[in-house]
Amino acid sequence: MHAILLPLLTMQGTGAATPANPEQYLLPPRSIREAVTAPWHQNVLPTSISPDGKRFLVLERDGLTSLERLARPHANLGGLDVDLTAGRARNLTTRSAKGLRVVEIETSRPVSIDVPSGARVSDAEWSPDGSTVAFLANFDDRTLLYIADAATGKSRPATRTPLLPTLVSGFEWTKSGHLACILVPEGRSKRPEAPPVATGPRVQTSDTKPNRIRTYASLLQTPQDQAALEYFTTGQIALIDARTGSTATVGKPAMWSRLSPSPDGRFVRATSVQKPFSYLVPISQFGERDVVLDLTGKELVELDKRPLRQGLAEDERKPKDDERRNVDWRPDGAGLQFLQQGPADKDGKRKDRVMLWTAPFGEKDARPIYETDTRITTVRYSAKADTLFLAQTVAGKTRTSAVRLGSDPKPVVLAESKPDDLETPTGSLQLQRDGSVRTSTNGKRAYLAGTKYNKDPMKDGPQPFIDAVDLDTGTKERLFEGRTDQYETAQPLDDDLARLVVTRQSPKQVPDAYLVDRTTKAERAITKNVDYVPDVTQARRETIMVTRPDGVKFRVQATFPAYVSYRGPAFFWFYPNEYKDQETYDKTLRTYNKNAFRQPSPNNKQILIRAGYVVVEPDLPIIGPEGRTNDGYVPQLRNSLTAVIDALASRDWIDRNRLGIGGHSYGAFSTAHAMIATPFFKAGIAGDGNYLRPLTPFGFQSERRQLWEARELYLDMSPLLRAEQLTGALLMYHGLEDQNIGTAPINSERMFTALEALGKPSALIMYPYEDHGQIARETVLDQWARFVDWLDKYVKPEPAK
Repeated sequence: MHAILLPLLTMQGTGAATPANPEQYLLPPRSIREAVTAPWHQNVLPTSISPDGKRFLVLERDGLTSLERLARPHANLGGLDVDLTAGRARNLTTRSAKGLRVVEIETSRPVSIDVPSGARVSDAEWSPDGSTVAFLANFDDRTLLYIADAATGKSRPATRTPLLPTLVSGFEWTKSGHLACILVPEGRSKRPEAPPVATGPRVQTSDTKPNRIRTYASLLQTPQDQAALEYFTTGQIALIDARTGSTATVGKPAMWSRLSPSPDGRFVRATSVQKPFSYLVPISQFGERDVVLDLTGKELVELDKRPLRQGLAEDERKPKDDERRNVDWRPDGAGLQFLQQGPADKDGKRKDRVMLWTAPFGEKDARPIYETDTRITTVRYSAKADTLFLAQTVAGKTRTSAVRLGSDPKPVVLAESKPDDLETPTGSLQLQRDGSVRTSTNGKRAYLAGTKYNKDPMKDGPQPFIDAVDLDTGTKERLFEGRTDQYETAQPLDDDLARLVVTRQSPKQVPDAYLVDRTTKAERAITKNVDYVPDVTQARRETIMVTRPDGVKFRVQATFPAYVSYRGPAFFWFYPNEYKDQETYDKTLRTYNKNAFRQPSPNNKQILIRAGYVVVEPDLPIIGPEGRTNDGYVPQLRNSLTAVIDALASRDWIDRNRLGIGGHSYGAFSTAHAMIATPFFKAGIAGDGNYLRPLTPFGFQSERRQLWEARELYLDMSPLLRAEQLTGALLMYHGLEDQNIGTAPINSERMFTALEALGKPSALIMYPYEDHGQIARETVLDQWARFVDWLDKYVKPEPAK
């Protein structure tokens, strides 16, 4: 176990931890602890259904990740977080599961998959025929690819050579039964080590060209960082035959960042990271080459080459009219498909064309298979590639058409609607696992699925639906539509949608899945999930609309403790969002799902009702013209919170003299502002926030003006510069490895120093190993212990009379 396992905590007025707030991980009261650690991971739904519709996969998780896994040696190299011991993406260590099982849909019979001792599981994927499951077995020092029989659960390693799951962190099946992945190269040298003495300074230069960049975290810092990045990302492409276990390597080792084998397994499309590296931007901005290789490793064609991009302006390159677009493998294995505008006619008009590009992918190997006067947004195929499905924008509407390929192909409009049509949506085409469009067994129908949102979302809930659409006439038949008093979704198990897996939930019903036969109307429960904290999920909730002085209306939800029938202490948890106008905000209300089950996550502040607090969640809008939304941020924040407090207090729901407030990220930033701009809050809880806007000089949230273009705005929106006006006691927490663009940990460190200097009651907890949002079990429980203690100290006591 890593040697440092304690949160770093500083209390105002002492400069060190006090006995009441020790530098060790704490546990919250039992009632809070039980809600935070409730085993919701034991509830399952059929989400990863086999291609044959007979089974589904379940990753057996074990709740919050352990601090021990989070503490394992790791490094963030230019935005790539690497487990240094295992040589893999760190999330495969911290987010993996303890086991894997297959469940038969017809009988609910589980089949446990043999997971090798000492390994954790991730990235389980069905083979194209549904008979086999491949998964990553993540050992402490390596990752291996395993294959398991779905019927028996017996597994075996696909290859004894470890994978290099860093940039390409998984694998991909082909229709031919091969697995494409990246392996550790044979004969790889030892990991480079930093010299005991620096060999020179870090050097960066600029020129006279302005360059707008972002404030990225964990950029490469030294030549040694560059060497480490290259070491952990240089791998060997391999195709593994799942039946025989034979492994064929393709080409030479390189820094492969994307991998896509052809459906027939004869070619590999791969993208590699190119030098030079940069100290200004993360690896996602480095140069890349996109190529097609044959199985001998010969490069057949370069599809694209992107240079290093060190500024935002370089991201805005517009494609040329004759460039290839949407290049991808055709699902039938015939070759690559892409979109491209044809040559101009005598009037200067150009048709948009669907192209087929066959091996060996030379200039003369591409030919048009369909062309149209209207530009195509995307193209899909049926599994046999005898029907095209085109998405286009026509007269402001999104149109989906089917084109039967033949001597005289003509489009049949299947669906057409405005993008914001919520009441009569037409839905989207349903796809197979390989990206092809699902069609009926006779090839005459496809399926459109979507969600209808009713005029009054507080009265009637959203209704997911599935329509069958005739490919020759465009005629529709509704096969499934959810109810308005429950939230029902459906997944097909066959190409004619004779059998469906329907998931149902409501505010009082935990989500469960049912096998439904559309012909006989018979149904059977597949799962039996449990509500682990009914006092939280079924708590009294009130939703109201609040109007602030400028006339803006917005929604507020309050959740109440079961035993509080008086004006109780309240805790506000919020995250302001930015909108152009009232209408733009109102559109977000239309998709509210009144029938959703309210399952609390381990970080859901509604759990505080168990500590006796009314939890208030205001949907607070910041409204202003595009590009200048933040000009009214502070007064709108103040007026919104005032209106919320007045509305809730007038209903005797809260005690306006016992209020706390909190938020995470932009909500933390807003919490500090709320405690400066208003006198209402006795305490605040702010996590992973920004408190000095000049630290993000190139913009933040939707703000695109730079510091030098809106200097006074940046200063006005910096709580640190107004810290002397803060009222109440502020508890801040921050992940020491916060990778978010705008919330470097120095924000919290400097804000705490300012509050300490000003004599403001405050505390700062810095959590080791944690990013922008904490995930370790020990960390999360410690946060809850400190949150409850802070609020009980500063908010809960009734003021002296």
